[in-house]
Amino acid sequence: MSHPAPRSPTEDAPDRGGPAPRRVTRALTQSEEHPLAQASRLSSRFRLARPVEVHDFPEKGNINQHTYLVFAGTPKAQEYLLQRINERVFTRPRSVMRAMIASIEAQRAAMAAARLTPGDEWDTITLLDTRGGEPYLDVESHRGYSCWRLMVKIPDSRTYKSLGAIADPAERLRVAGEAGRGLALYGDLTCAMRTDDLENPLPGYRDTRLYYKQLRSVLAGCRTPEEAGALLPSDPEVRQSTEEHFLVHLEEPEYRRRMDDPEFRPWIDLVRSEEAFGISLLEAMESRRIRRLAIHGDTKLDNFLFSTRTGRVKALVDLDTIMPHTWLADWGDMVRSLVNVAGEKERDLSRVQVDMDVFRAVARGFLSTARRVTPAEVALMADAPQIIALELGLRFLTDYLRGDSYFKLGPADPPDLNRARAMAQLQLFQRLRELADEARRFVEDLQAQFPAATPAEA
Repeated sequence: MSHPAPRSPTEDAPDRGGPAPRRVTRALTQSEEHPLAQASRLSSRFRLARPVEVHDFPEKGNINQHTYLVFAGTPKAQEYLLQRINERVFTRPRSVMRAMIASIEAQRAAMAAARLTPGDEWDTITLLDTRGGEPYLDVESHRGYSCWRLMVKIPDSRTYKSLGAIADPAERLRVAGEAGRGLALYGDLTCAMRTDDLENPLPGYRDTRLYYKQLRSVLAGCRTPEEAGALLPSDPEVRQSTEEHFLVHLEEPEYRRRMDDPEFRPWIDLVRSEEAFGISLLEAMESRRIRRLAIHGDTKLDNFLFSTRTGRVKALVDLDTIMPHTWLADWGDMVRSLVNVAGEKERDLSRVQVDMDVFRAVARGFLSTARRVTPAEVALMADAPQIIALELGLRFLTDYLRGDSYFKLGPADPPDLNRARAMAQLQLFQRLRELADEARRFVEDLQAQFPAATPAEA
């Protein structure tokens, strides 16, 4: 249902001296149209059975806010998810869709080649074509274009927001192990994807060198691109997307206060001293000691789907951040988030601890399943969570010093939120480093128990 178009004064009543004029209406713009009415109208442009009902989807994520639950067909309606890609975040939505489609096709091809072990279950996202035969819908407006996609809602599945939401300790470890299996399955199924024409959907994302250059620019107090100079990216698209994050946006007194904070200064020094370690994954890729693959890019727990029948992992969804990198970045990000007992906003740093039982569960799940990893990559599995924790701590820290231009604060957020996030993440980095030898020994034992593929096979 759409709202009626506004009428002009001449439409209110006919001239009594002549024939009634024809009523003139106009199409509502996207900003004027009710969201559910817009979603219902757009869903009719896909190859859906009738009748169709559209509802809001309460489990939408933080990025793609325009997500709707669609019921189509009779007598038993099929469930779909209609979603608009947030072009403010993903400035190249068509590129996002190309990578998503490539990932789906790679998973299906690998499953058709019997790459799944008997007993494993795995589902891929299914995109429904538009009535014009396209895999997604381009909608043009005066503001540009937007991309909409309609996906079959994977049945008999559930998600977990966090391990902390699971009350039973044994069940927490089982789910952690299944998440490890899920990452291994996804990596095995997609490792043949081409990366030479794969664009990063978020220019500059996961480029630790870039983040360190931003820090150097902010520490130097640069406020204009001219002052940042050679620190700015040479790639024009990366520069356009990231230039503001090289610059200080605070008034000088507040900038100096944040810079000279005696409690915060040691964390700045820590980040600067660890630059060589922070870029070591990038260097390993550049030297070809480890492979550059098409990775998922956002391996938080609630992107894994688990079967409601068996409890086993069955899919990895949210395919918007597929990018060329090492799978160790996905591994490191997943482990970093899962083992963090206190969470990312904890202000009492004594509570920031690492749950090694969770680490062992995730590592066992991954290495008992992975068949397309190399020994050189496995040797870095203890380092990767440290590197990603350091990288995220660096990003929070730099953002706080320049004025919160990237991790923007909401109306209810405290002004020092990114300061707290930086300190918690860097404390996690230190805890992970303290336990690195223990983690490395456990991975080595698992590697002997579950031999991975040789470099030639991988």
